[in-house]
Amino acid sequence: MGDGVPLEILKSPKWHELQTLNFFYFEPTDNLIRTSESIAAAAASRQQEHSARLNRLSAPPTAGGGHQFGGAMGLLGMPSRKHKTIMLSRNLGTMRKAKEEKRKEAQAEPNDDIILRILRMRPEAERYLTERRRQKERLNAAAAAEEIVRQSLAAGNNRMVGMLGRR
Repeated sequence: MGDGVPLEILKSPKWHELQTLNFFYFEPTDNLIRTSESIAAAAASRQQEHSARLNRLSAPPTAGGGHQFGGAMGLLGMPSRKHKTIMLSRNLGTMRKAKEEKRKEAQAEPNDDIILRILRMRPEAERYLTERRRQKERLNAAAAAEEIVRQSLAAGNNRMVGMLGRR
């Protein structure tokens, strides 16, 4: 006889989700609400950090040109074929590690959706769920507005570059 299905295959993200559901199902409503609030606060701070990072990355370039010459770069600032191959092979291991870490992180964090689904079955959580839905709508509206502004700024920068080239 064989040893059965390997544990790594059995302990998939879906398995962890079911374990989490089982854990939270029997928790008191107050504890679930506190846990959901802390998860929501952490998610909101991550979203703010992410949007701040995007704003820094989408800032217009400084007046120095910004092109780097030398090293493994070609004459026009483009990576050479050899550089691309080396960087790609280096990045494969990094990408695998990042993917594995992301999977482990998803398994370690309690999922707010699971908690909210359990809370929907509890009448005493109705007020919290209503407020939480409004909060999600506000966050989604703010993210959509931020994306519109970022796209508008990017389109404006492209127009300015085109206008400067016509002189």
